[in-house]
Amino acid sequence: MTTKRKGWINHGIKGPESIAHHMYRMALMALIAGDVPSINRERCIKIAIVHDIAEAIVGDITPADGVPKVEKSRLEQAALNEMCNVLGGGMRGTFGNSVSKNSYPFK
Repeated sequence: MTTKRKGWINHGIKGPESIAHHMYRMALMALIAGDVPSINRERCIKIAIVHDIAEAIVGDITPADGVPKVEKSRLEQAALNEMCNVLGGGMRGTFGNSVSKNSYPFK
């Protein structure tokens, strides 16, 4: 994936990271964070890997785009549902629930 992070572009940062680079870095940080006793490393890694995956379909929507939070959430949920349908349902029920936005990666 070579889609650059829009917030970086909007702020004129040279050499903006891609969404893929961001997700990979987050996963590495989660891997290292497992050394902190109160952190659930497995859960952090799962969240890091999927937290921006809907952007592959809807793009990197930033606050500057003026898209209401409810609409952004609806678009991202529809993208995730589409991905799960393409993948045959996958782990949406079990994995998806374990990394919902309302859950935290702390033990």
